[in-house]
Amino acid sequence: MPTGIFANTWISQSAKVLFRGATPPDASKFRLALANTATLGRTSSLADFITSELLPNNGYIRAIANFGSDGIYDTTDQRHELPIISASFAASGGSLQFQTAFLIADSTAVASKSFNSFNVNPTSDRITITAHGYVNGDKLVFTPDVMGTLPSGIVAGTIYQVASITANDFQLQPNGGGTTIDITDTGSGTFRARSANGIIVAYAVESSPITLPDGQGYSYQIPLVVLNSGYVTGS
Repeated sequence: MPTGIFANTWISQSAKVLFRGATPPDASKFRLALANTATLGRTSSLADFITSELLPNNGYIRAIANFGSDGIYDTTDQRHELPIISASFAASGGSLQFQTAFLIADSTAVASKSFNSFNVNPTSDRITITAHGYVNGDKLVFTPDVMGTLPSGIVAGTIYQVASITANDFQLQPNGGGTTIDITDTGSGTFRARSANGIIVAYAVESSPITLPDGQGYSYQIPLVVLNSGYVTGS
């Protein structure tokens, strides 16, 4: 199995929790996600990870991350070994291919929802996704499917904030709030609204892509450690 590496954003967040008393993430909302790329790294942004995540096809869903027993201090390696993170995926209806797994804290279960140009209203700046389940303030990143073009006003790989929701539609604001995003045309084709709630904790990269055949499962067990060397890192 690959080794888990802490993301820089998580190191910063951990310091806020430890030294400033910030609220720690909900332990029940840690989820492991998959991406078919080897280019993500410690300094990659949340949007980079979410944009690369697999689409919810062939059985892919974000997996609940289960934490093992309490961590221990390894006196030989002089490091604190945290609980091993375990999560499982299964292919259904077709194969899954991936190379990177990444852990998201305070995440939502659904990775993404699809909609198309007919669901975009440039006059009201509203996007319709029936029973979307979002709440005001939820974070989204948008990407076009193959041959698709995003509506003007929405930039691929940018984090937006859901606003003015009804049960079936919503508007967008810049991440952090502000003026409603002005959508000036419907775009074309099919798009994905990708959930960007949470913080990237850690990631692990396989040496080569893994193809999971239809009907088969794959389990991750990712060890994380904190080195006793004057700073926090993962290996």
